[in-house]
Amino acid sequence: MKHSHPNTLRHFHSPLICTLTAMLAASMTVIAADTSKPRLRTENFDRDPGWDNSSNRMEASNPPTVKQDFSWSPGKIGGAVWKSVTPAWYGMKLDPPLSFNDRFAASGKIAVMPDSGRGDVAYLGFFNHTRQGWRAWSSMAMRIGKRTEGASFFIDYVSGKWGRGAAEMECVIPADGTEHAWRFSYDPEATRPDWTDLRLRTCLTTGRQTIEQILPKAQQAEPGLTRAALELRLKAALENGLVSFLHRGGSELWLLKQDKNVLRGGVTMEVAGNPVFRTFLTEEVRKDPVALDRFGIFNQQMFHGVAKFYVRDLEVNGTKIDLSRDPGWDGRGNKAEYLERDFQRLNFGYSPDSARTGGKQGEIGGDFFGAPLHGYYADDVGRLTLDDPIRFSGKISFFEGSTDAGMFFGFFNSADKKALLAKALENPTKAGWPQTNTLGIGLDSGRYRITSWCTPARKELSKKVEGPVFLPERDQRTFDFVYDPQANGGVGRITVTLSGEPPFTADLTPEQRKAGATFDRFGLMSSKGSKYLSVYLDDLTYTAQPTTGERVRHKQEIVTMPYPASGR
Repeated sequence: MKHSHPNTLRHFHSPLICTLTAMLAASMTVIAADTSKPRLRTENFDRDPGWDNSSNRMEASNPPTVKQDFSWSPGKIGGAVWKSVTPAWYGMKLDPPLSFNDRFAASGKIAVMPDSGRGDVAYLGFFNHTRQGWRAWSSMAMRIGKRTEGASFFIDYVSGKWGRGAAEMECVIPADGTEHAWRFSYDPEATRPDWTDLRLRTCLTTGRQTIEQILPKAQQAEPGLTRAALELRLKAALENGLVSFLHRGGSELWLLKQDKNVLRGGVTMEVAGNPVFRTFLTEEVRKDPVALDRFGIFNQQMFHGVAKFYVRDLEVNGTKIDLSRDPGWDGRGNKAEYLERDFQRLNFGYSPDSARTGGKQGEIGGDFFGAPLHGYYADDVGRLTLDDPIRFSGKISFFEGSTDAGMFFGFFNSADKKALLAKALENPTKAGWPQTNTLGIGLDSGRYRITSWCTPARKELSKKVEGPVFLPERDQRTFDFVYDPQANGGVGRITVTLSGEPPFTADLTPEQRKAGATFDRFGLMSSKGSKYLSVYLDDLTYTAQPTTGERVRHKQEIVTMPYPASGR
């Protein structure tokens, strides 16, 4: 009897049992396959998630000291104005505030001191005191800097919705402490004159050209034309706001300005015998809200450098300002001394704070740059490809932005990002964006837009589709990113939704799908640009392969480096 059990099993080892065993095995295989399919993972950041990271937190080993020191002194305003992301301003209250539909003007005498640093540093003009930036929201002002040849002046204007423009001009004065008269005015009804020098117009494009590149084309129609004569005609077009002039890399570059735009509202600038300069606003910028509630001085919120200048004989909107005594203007940060810890650095990751995204506790995000190093902060999601359905959603707050900046969040390959870092350390000019094996959302510079990105294993097949304008207005929004590999005839489609805006889609190309992509991380990473932006995320749900056992937790590592020259 004690051997009956094996015999019984042996007895019933029949075709039926074989069939049942095979079905059971197949069923177990299906169950195993189901458990290996990607699932949605949720992270609320109520504690440090211990995500993988590389070069995302940087600190200076030797931060310099900034000493903002500008205000009123008998007979003048001004002083030492430092570039810093810490706001600093000193101004006269304008009540009621002005807009780009109002007429306004200012004039005086300015002296730029010889111990000013290099670069564009400070602003003098009309602005809103509640928020500045690399360019101040709601502002129209002269940008003051120092170059090899002396002190230079630009004109910057920005609406309350980040509609903006800048105009470089061939306007230089000695930076030797001597005084030079200046006048700045805005006429909301002014319009740009039409081209009369039509031969010159045909030689110009919306791309940048040197005079040496323009001259041969001009000489085809005018064989006797000299370089000096061409330069005079370009300067005449510049005075009328028809062309732009740029100093870049030691070259003087010329291009058509706002070609075919509808323009109304003219800025006129005159400095110490330099040619009169004009620029004009677009209709789009004119429609934006603007509130200029101060006139005065404010710093450029970038990195490290000082302008020292003084203004006398000041007149604002037809009223002479008595500077023989303290005018009682208000200010912020204009009399301050501190260690400058910010430079062109990456500084993002987990934070126990949740003030920016409005959550209960914890968030991720921070400051992003495209240079000099590449970094990321991301969760290990296993292996995903373009054959998998992929999704992520959550809360986002776009907190700060400056022109020429960008960042990326979504899925990517960590090995590719580390390879870019290695290239950047070897030669920063050869490490660029887009990065291969990426799928997600980018914020691109300019008038910011939320953008879908798909870059497969072949970089040349990278494709982005721009969505709605997404400005750094510091509000809390929600977003949803869905990649469906079966849509678009089985080639794949991306659908992105930002709260308050209609969804937009991006179809993959057959070449992209064939090239394929492999992702192993979900999170934040640097992308491109020479300036900064600040973005924060919370309450994220995202696709990931299921894990078994305890996940690896990483510490947030800090990269220490010497403070770079000029903060960049």
